[in-house]
Order: sequence, then structure tokens, then C-alpha cells
Amino acid sequence: MFKKIFTPVGKAATFMAVGAGGYWWFSQREFIDEVPRGEERYPVQQISAKRGVQIVAPTWSPPTREVQLNRMRDEEFDVLVIGGGATGSGVAMDCATRGLKVAMVEKEDFASGTSSRSTKLIHGGIRYLAQAFQSKLPPQSISDVFKNFRFKKEYLDVVSADLDERAYMIQSAPFMTKPVPMMIPLYRWWEVPMMYVMGSLYDFIAGRRRTVPPSHFIPRSEALYQFPALKQHDVHGNELKGCLVVYDGQQNDTRMNLNIALTAAQNGAVIANHTEVLSLLSSGDREAENGDYKITGARVKDTVTNAEFNVRAKQVINACGVFSDSIRRMADPAVADIMVPGPGTHLTLPDYTSPASMGLVWFTTDGRVLYLLPWEGATIAGTTDAPGEVTFEPKPTDQEINFILSECNRVLRDKVSRETVRAAWTGLRPLVRDPNAAPGDTKALSRDHVIDVTAGGLVTIAGGKWTTYRKMAQDAVDRALQVSPELRTAATGGCVTSSMKLIGADRGNLVCHQNFNKVAIALRESYEMDKDIAEHLCHNYGTRALQLAEMATREPVGRVRAQSATCESTFFWKRLSPQHPQLQAEVIFAIRHEYAETAVDVMARRTRLGFLDVKVALQVLPRVLDLMQEELGWSSERRTQEEASVIRFLNSMYLPEKQSDSATAPPLKDRLLY
Repeated sequence: MFKKIFTPVGKAATFMAVGAGGYWWFSQREFIDEVPRGEERYPVQQISAKRGVQIVAPTWSPPTREVQLNRMRDEEFDVLVIGGGATGSGVAMDCATRGLKVAMVEKEDFASGTSSRSTKLIHGGIRYLAQAFQSKLPPQSISDVFKNFRFKKEYLDVVSADLDERAYMIQSAPFMTKPVPMMIPLYRWWEVPMMYVMGSLYDFIAGRRRTVPPSHFIPRSEALYQFPALKQHDVHGNELKGCLVVYDGQQNDTRMNLNIALTAAQNGAVIANHTEVLSLLSSGDREAENGDYKITGARVKDTVTNAEFNVRAKQVINACGVFSDSIRRMADPAVADIMVPGPGTHLTLPDYTSPASMGLVWFTTDGRVLYLLPWEGATIAGTTDAPGEVTFEPKPTDQEINFILSECNRVLRDKVSRETVRAAWTGLRPLVRDPNAAPGDTKALSRDHVIDVTAGGLVTIAGGKWTTYRKMAQDAVDRALQVSPELRTAATGGCVTSSMKLIGADRGNLVCHQNFNKVAIALRESYEMDKDIAEHLCHNYGTRALQLAEMATREPVGRVRAQSATCESTFFWKRLSPQHPQLQAEVIFAIRHEYAETAVDVMARRTRLGFLDVKVALQVLPRVLDLMQEELGWSSERRTQEEASVIRFLNSMYLPEKQSDSATAPPLKDRLLY
């Protein structure tokens, strides 16, 4: 029976085989022998590496943070963007590539909020697709399927738009993004044709923009081979019939966010992290009837030096996610809040919890979608979906952790427990208030984005999700041009981001002709790196991995030491931890080329160790502090402050003690070091 139903799988396999053959042919192309002339936009250098190999590596580095802050203080901008998450960085990139003079400030670090705490997926929304046809999820019987049937086109519109952006994101940073297959386990016979139709519809909506392999059905034997830990029976005793394999994209969210910000800077944007907005500047009278009230910039504070200054701009765009209402109230204290934070918790589990190349997705008992995905040498499980409060340091609750663990144990043969968890984190989804939603029901709140214009012409872009950051940015800039028509003359063109690639993607075809396997091979052959290190660097830095390699090979460890004595690099390819591929060289590269100012910047958002394994992060902290102190010239007092900040951050990433033990629980540092 399955052969008749799933004949299209043969066609899909043929298509994939042809694509694989084309990819093989393309992968045979070598590094170019010489640097093409006239490519000033993407500066590169030709390097004579070991064994006589000629390698082309990028050389661009962003202006220093001091230079950027001085420009903000001294110049007037067309647009000031508040917020350095995915959307804010996308707005800065959109403005810069339209020829607008743009500045962007971020209170903490790029991607320090929700943008660093996602499920790491680039997706169109499987749940939205199901909700387009079912009023209640998941159906428990075939009669439920018919009883709860409905059709809501608006859900399909969201899925279609999101799949458009999925295609863009995957193509914009091909060194980092990759298709990730996810199995949906099917334990009842009627689920097989129903889910197969859903997967086919998902692919059909994506159409020629799919950019990932097509969905397909695999029988029970193949499913258990691909995912041995999958339970053969569900809680009701139903035997596994097979699995639908669907594909979406996957990313390293903080590094993707950083690449967007750096791409904006490379196109002329003036960006600064650790720069807090204290108040908005304005002209005219907000209460006057003549309507001359206008937001003209912001009073900001450099939280590294505590210096305060004004940033002047013709238009301000607020892209602060769940914190957008606080900026809106600066423009108009009487404005009503529109943001509803939706905490979502994830757990980091050991790599053996899932296969290295296969994830799992299923509907929970209350209609949510839960993922179990391989990521960066670990496994992430999540997410929850519950109402919450706006806070800068959200923490996972005992209830959320137990929910994720119980749901995992519902589908996995090998039990996971609190002792299995390496890290736990909570992010606040920027949900937009829906007046028709039931109080406290975040599943009914819109994930689509909303543009709000407050008194004084403040444009706020809110809602949406990671995958749609580019379209959100485009819509926000389009609206800003309507609010401030004088900017139209300053812009040299329209939006071009839908066809752009990000920094590290070999945009000029000068390094590897977009074949990033060649970068990993060069790192292994010419710089004698271990395979896992080379793949890690290539995946997270793209062509900039060669720039990092050159820095670590030829430059001193610390600028402070280099000024006082002649010295050679002493870290080279030393790992921060023997358990992970992250290098000590990445700490220095993050400072020199990626605006890392604090130890938390490095531990959480450049190396990701704080998200991967809290115990390992704490173990490597002294070495990270040594490197940063030597490079930045920190005093002993500053080093102590940085250590305390990292400990506080790791506390928010680790499991909360059981409520009965919380009063007597030792501090995190003491708990992790026995």
C-alpha cells in the first residue's frame, strides 16, 4: 500500500541525486591562483601558506568602536536605529545599502536578547500550516480531523511569506546555514496520509524557493535506523508506522546576527554595542496643535566608559523587540503598550541525545510544537510557550524544564533527566498584542510583524520572528521614508537586501567561488588544524576563518605585550576546552574584528560556550579572562567585575534548583566545581 501512496518519493530521490551530482562537480573547483583586480569592496590578500599553497583570504576589518562612537557624536544621520538584534541590524543593513547615512546603537551586545535564544531554525512554520486547517491540535482521532477542520487563508499567507524569507536566509550565508531534516513520528495509520499531504503542501507553498530537500515518508525500519532512540510505541500502545521527514534551515543565531551587523558596517553603517539610549531628542511641542513635534535623535550612554552624548538623526526607528514599549513611551508617555513577551525555554542536551544529522519534531499534548535538534555538537530541545514578563535576564522555570523533559521522554526510549542537561535558557518572543486573543494565550497572539508610528514620527517595528528579519527591516525602512519624505532624496536606490549575501559568504567570488568545503580543507592542509576545528571555523566564519587563521599565526597574543616587547603568538590552535572546537584565537579575533567588549560577549555570543555547556564555560573562564585582560589591558578590578558578570550570566543559563532546595542551594560556581 505504501508503494502506491509514496511513488512521488522516487521522483524526489532522482531530483536529489541530480542535485548532489551538480554539487559534486561544483566542489571540484579550486582556489583561484591570483587576486582579481578592481575588487575594492571586498578586500583580500594572497597568502603563501604551508606546502607552497597559494590562498586568498579576506582582509576587511570594521572601524574600531572608538571611531564609530566619535562619528555618532560628531555627525548627523539620516536614520538612527535603536536595537542591535536581528531586526535592528537588518534595518541598519537595509538603510546602508539604500545609500542612507545610518547609525545603530545597542544597549548590551548584538543579539544579547531574544535573537540569541531562538531554536536556531530558519523555518516557515509547521504549526501555522497545521493551524490553517485544524482548529485544535493535535487531533486524537480521524473524527477529530473532520470535526476540527477549518480553512484560514491568513495562516497560509504567513507560511508563504516566511518560506520566502527562509530561502533568502539560507542563501545569504551558505557557509553557516544548512538544511536540517526532522522526523515527525506517526503512530496511527490515518496520520500517515494526513502528514504526507501536509509535508507536500509545505513544499508546494515554497515552490521554486524551497532551497532544502523535499519532504518524504520513511517506513518504520528506516525511521528506527535513522533515529535509534525513537520509541517504537506511543503512550497509548500504538506501534510506530513510520515518519514524515521535513526539512528547514538551521543557523547559529548570534553569529548570524553579528554577520548582519558587520555587513551593515561594511556598507557604511555606524554601529556601536554597549550604548544605551537614555532619552529621545525632539523638536517642537508634543501638546501643540500645529503638529511640529518631531523625534530628532537620542541621548545615549557608552556603558563601557560611561560617557554621554547626543546622536542626531532625521528619523528614528525603534527595533528593540520586547523592550520596544519603553522606547515608545519616551516619545509619548501616554502611549498604550503593544508588546506581550512570550517566554520560550530551551535545554541543551548531550550530542548523543539525537543523531548528528537528524532531528525530531512533534506536537505536544497541549498543541505546541517541540523540537529535538542537533546543533553545534550538542542537542537542543524546546520550546515552551507561556505568558511572562519583560526582563533583561529571563530564566527557565522548574515547570518549563520539567515539561520539556517529560515531552522528550514521551518519544525517546532513553530517558533524559535534569542531570542530563548541559545548559538551559529562556528567550522572550516579541509577540504583538491581538485584541481578539484570550488573556494569557500566547498561541493566539500574532507572530506577524507590525509597524507602529508614535507621536513625533518614531517608527517601531515589532513582532515577527528570526526568519523574517529582512522583510521586517525592509517594511520598517519603507515606512520611515513615508514618515520622513526628505529621506527619499538621500536614498540612492530601493531595497536590495533580498539578493544580498552577508560578510564571509565570498560575495566577490574571490576566495573559494562559494565552495566553502575548500575553506575547511585549506585550514586543515595549510594550517594543520584538526578536522572538527576547521569545520567549526568554516561554519561560523565562512571565508573570514582564513583571516582568523592568519591573525593567529602571524600576530602577537596581546597588544599590551606587543607594545612592551617583541613576542610571537603563543596560542595558535589551542582549544579553550578539549571537549569543544572553539579556539583561544577566537577570543582575540572577537575583540579585534567583532566588537567584543566583555567576557559575556565572548562566552555567550561569539564562542557560544555559555549556551552549549555551562560547566565547560566556567572551566575555561579563567583562560578567557587572561586573554582579554592581556589584549585589552584590563585592571585587576575590571577583571574581577567581568568574572562576576559571567558567573551571573551562567546562573541564568543553568538549571534552577528544585523549589524545596532553593533556599539552601550553593552558588553556581560552587555547584559546578566539585
